[in-house]
Amino acid sequence: MSPSRARHGHCQPGGGALQNAVDDLPRAAKVAVVGGGFAGAATAWALARAGTDGVVLIERAPRCGQHASGRNAALCRQLADDEDTTAFTVRGAAFLRAPPPGFAERPLLDRTGSILTADDEAGVAALAARAAAHGIAHERIAVADVVGRWPLLAGLRAAGGIYVPGDGVIDLAALLSGFLDGARRGGARVVTSCELLAATPRAGGGAHLETRRGRCDADVVVDAAGAWAGVVGARAGAAETRFTAIQRHLFASAPVATVPGAPYVWHVGDAQLYVRRDGAGLLLSHCDGRAVEPFPGDDGPAADGDAAERLAERVRAVAPELASIAIQRTWACLRTYAPDHRFHIRRDDALPWLFWVAGLGGHGATASAAVGLAAAQAIRGV
Repeated sequence: MSPSRARHGHCQPGGGALQNAVDDLPRAAKVAVVGGGFAGAATAWALARAGTDGVVLIERAPRCGQHASGRNAALCRQLADDEDTTAFTVRGAAFLRAPPPGFAERPLLDRTGSILTADDEAGVAALAARAAAHGIAHERIAVADVVGRWPLLAGLRAAGGIYVPGDGVIDLAALLSGFLDGARRGGARVVTSCELLAATPRAGGGAHLETRRGRCDADVVVDAAGAWAGVVGARAGAAETRFTAIQRHLFASAPVATVPGAPYVWHVGDAQLYVRRDGAGLLLSHCDGRAVEPFPGDDGPAADGDAAERLAERVRAVAPELASIAIQRTWACLRTYAPDHRFHIRRDDALPWLFWVAGLGGHGATASAAVGLAAAQAIRGV
């Protein structure tokens, strides 16, 4: 594999710049959602859709979705690593395939399907069993079938896998804009360049919010700040702020011949690797991860200088035919986890006005609609 000089950038398949927001900060709100990525945008949308008045979403960056929500591989993968997460991703994928009328001007999902492969037969059987338990349409396939759709994966070191036709590639820009536009149509405000500096209890309930764009009183504050969920929680005085941000690298290749419409392939063995078509080239990741502190500024995390070399090492171990592909672009994104690696969608134990929608662990795009609807239902007490 021939690496170019590592650099970082946004990955926004199928769409242009994510929507800029220009609303003013109100002096008072029923619900203030902190964070303009998929978790926050979906929660604001679901609240407004349910008829909640006085919803405001505040985002510290100049536009929503600049970080994990706009820098990921856009893969809709229903089959997650545990039962609870899979329940969310299955519901979220159903939304992506058939959103409400008027939600978006173009399809949210390119239904390429996915192929998940495993190291051994036990791993393939486990994938098939979890898919069956959650009602995910799938079929078991041999490695020869994988190579038939992906000649570049000749020599793939796997025992076989499952094909999931309902998966695919998400239009990240259309999805995020759908949530933001829908929230606004429902009466919500979206305020950017509005970093939360502090949230303090208010006499009679709720909290006073201090932001870089002024003050706002809110009955409920939703921490949907992604990698900064712990930072926001600390500024609100929460005792529990232990979230871990994991940095992962993604890579875009030079143009290469592939089979049109081929499903993306994700090897979920001990040494993970995924690949999908991306324009005339490929998008790949070796699913690396190391804990990092949330970075300052709005440019995103810088890619490690040796990231492409580490990708090449993984490719040689899992799919050696890919080793000849030249890498043209490298960037990093973040996945955020709660201590138990489960979605954190609940009211804070000590602060009744603080609600968490965090720790989505890289599943935020696929699960977003299900997460937002569940959060809105809990916040509304339905």
